Amino acid sequence: MRKSIHRRDNNSILRVTSQSNGSFLPILFGIAIVFGLAGARPARAQESSPVERKITNPITDTPNVNPLQQDQPVRPPSTKPPSVQAGDTLNVTANKQTTTGTKGAIVEVDEGNVDARIGTYRLQADKVTVYEATNKVVAEGNVVFDQGDQQRITGSRAEWNYKTKTGFFVDSTGYTNQSQDGTRMYFTADRVEKISLDTIIIINGEVTACDEEKPKWSFRAKRARIKTGDRVRLVSPTFRVKKIPIVYLPYASLSLKHRDRSSGFLTPTFSVSGAKGVRLSEGYYLTLGRSADFTVRGDFFSKRGFGVGADLRTRANSRSFLNLGFYLVKDRIFGPKTSAKNPDQGGSSFYIDAVHYFPNGFLAAADVNITSSLAFRQVFSDSIQQAISPEERSQVFLNKNYHAYSLNLRLNSQATSLQNSQIRIRELPSITLDRRPSPLRWLESIPVYFSFESAVEGVSRKETPGDLALFRQEAGRDPITTPSIVQRFDFHPSLMLPLSFGGWSLTTTAGARVTYYSNSIDPTTKLVLARDVVRGYGELEFDLRPPALARNFRRSDGSILFRHVIEPYVIYRRIAGIDDFDRILRFDFVDAFADTNEIEYGLTNRFYVRRSTENVGKKAALAARGKKTPLSTQPYEALSVTIRQKYFFDPYFGGALKPGQRNQFYPIDTFSGFSYGGAPRKKSPINVDVRYRPTQNLFADFRTDVDTGSGLRDMSATFGINRDILQAFSTFYYTRAVELVPSLAQFADARGREPGTLRGSQWSPSVFLGKRDKGLYGGVSLFFDFQKHPFAGNRSLISSTATAGYTWKCCAITAQYFTFNVGLRNENRLVFAFRLNGIGTFGTEKIGQRF
Repeated sequence: MRKSIHRRDNNSILRVTSQSNGSFLPILFGIAIVFGLAGARPARAQESSPVERKITNPITDTPNVNPLQQDQPVRPPSTKPPSVQAGDTLNVTANKQTTTGTKGAIVEVDEGNVDARIGTYRLQADKVTVYEATNKVVAEGNVVFDQGDQQRITGSRAEWNYKTKTGFFVDSTGYTNQSQDGTRMYFTADRVEKISLDTIIIINGEVTACDEEKPKWSFRAKRARIKTGDRVRLVSPTFRVKKIPIVYLPYASLSLKHRDRSSGFLTPTFSVSGAKGVRLSEGYYLTLGRSADFTVRGDFFSKRGFGVGADLRTRANSRSFLNLGFYLVKDRIFGPKTSAKNPDQGGSSFYIDAVHYFPNGFLAAADVNITSSLAFRQVFSDSIQQAISPEERSQVFLNKNYHAYSLNLRLNSQATSLQNSQIRIRELPSITLDRRPSPLRWLESIPVYFSFESAVEGVSRKETPGDLALFRQEAGRDPITTPSIVQRFDFHPSLMLPLSFGGWSLTTTAGARVTYYSNSIDPTTKLVLARDVVRGYGELEFDLRPPALARNFRRSDGSILFRHVIEPYVIYRRIAGIDDFDRILRFDFVDAFADTNEIEYGLTNRFYVRRSTENVGKKAALAARGKKTPLSTQPYEALSVTIRQKYFFDPYFGGALKPGQRNQFYPIDTFSGFSYGGAPRKKSPINVDVRYRPTQNLFADFRTDVDTGSGLRDMSATFGINRDILQAFSTFYYTRAVELVPSLAQFADARGREPGTLRGSQWSPSVFLGKRDKGLYGGVSLFFDFQKHPFAGNRSLISSTATAGYTWKCCAITAQYFTFNVGLRNENRLVFAFRLNGIGTFGTEKIGQRF
């Protein structure tokens, strides 16, 4: 038998009338109860029913095979069309053939393995009678009717007109074409009427996506219409789980379409939360041509209020897209009314995510995220990262690259929420023209590379305190509020000369930078002035790389176990000319440069192993030992360890470093994001960076800063493993409130610690066992904050997610338990998901919602 499998359909739709939208809740609870009871007991003998009825005629020509139990694996679409015989002639083969009657009224009786074919149609039975006068075929005994690979109907008896291609089948089973997700709809019926080339009517039938005798779920209806490649439409069906009726629906529609997009109501979702009560969500999905769609959704929170959102998605071509949407919540409609104890935390969010490639080489992109308040984000966002993140960024840019040049137009906004203030920085607009390092053509004999960065920008900064008196006490100044546009013009050219000799390499870089600001800040009063300022400096850098040292370590049989490579380096860096550091307004990294005279030195240890790009298995690798190394075998860096430090000839950086307070600027922010600029120092902490990648499924990273005087300052570690039935991931970081050595104790803050250093520790482990597409699976994800966090409560556990589920061939059930302990949100939430192949998912899946 020829089989054809189509591509996946990601938007299988269950359509119901408006009166039935609220009737899905009984389905969900019923599925949970019945699946749990049915899964706990072994199968027992059942009475014969249409769904369980076996037939002896096969999908193939092998006898005694149940077509409803045949595996239907998802395969690439077949490029070979169904066989079509010439003309519209019925050809019949059989073990025995008897003919009576005259020409034009011949009656032919065929018995024994009868196989009748006409075009793409095929009819098999124990006995077939052909009536030439009426173009009718009567089939009896183990009837199997195939319409190419689009449809199969079986039965005990059938009558079919091979000219009009219509007829009926008695005591039938069968299946439809496959949708793009590989799903077939199987059906049983007392009678099936084929009324056209692509449409059949089912009388007293049952429809399911489960290819088993006792389906885990099904729809039973007195009448259903199936149109090949379109839909199954059922009138007044009952939804059943393990033969048990769960809920009645006035109408249901199951998609059989080859395309992955179809308008209709989406499957509703629900969850239960201690803070918000029961959450019910429903949405409508609307296709807008072949390259766009629109989704509108609504949420009901039984203890809070209503939420409304919409999402628009478009695609101009294979690489260009535009996604935008909004979500808003009207709070305190239900439950406790608005009060000091129960504030109104409703609000709105808006997003744009877009990329467009123009034919002339321009690239436009947008990543916009705007939320009305941090409280709204903390309370109603389902993402823990969004709930705890103090930053919200939005940017839109237009780019054009031409040879070595890059032109960019950018609009950028960043809001950072701290415990007592919010800092908003904008670049509206920013126009930059850069040149990547490229050789100077008029100096072909000398490898000199020229590059530059230039920008014309309008920038602004606004600090909004929650408590002005507390802000003044902590910052020692008033909040900074600049004009809506501060003009900033920047030009930064540089020359680079790389040289190599005797295995040594020396790269010299020289440059200058000049930046104009239309406003400045008074170093004494910290007030923004209308007085402009021009900052200029020169820079010089020598990067020296000695020859690398290498040694091969071999096994006892002489094959290479690994190669150890040691790569030392020394960099001298000088920046001079910044004598007005305190007058510069801070907007981004461009404004945070300071004078420096330093040497950076380090050592990198790399450990290489051989890895074949063809034979990646362990057996193949063992077999390749001792043989001539093929070209497919390449060195692979499994482990690298880098140790580095800086020595500062000027520990005050030209006056930029202010002892006794937190300082963060270039070049003391290059090794680590953790500050060490609270006191003047000749040497930076020793930075250690370890990267381990033994296989493509296992990785580990470790980074730390160690002080020669005070010991460990901070550390971070990341680990991950990805195997067939095990996925685990963990991140951990730790920082200390550093105690200064006696010689620097005079610069300690009120705690007696180095300014800018805080004690903190966070750990985020997660583990997942099993496969989501088969059998039992589950996992847990935790997020701990072991120190007091501005957005956390008193508990160390900030959030957790526990998942457990089971997947069968035609359906799956999942339960998830969430906890949140973030600032304004202390909530536990239990959600369920039920996935029915060919229909969709009820429960946890949100409807087109990014927030």
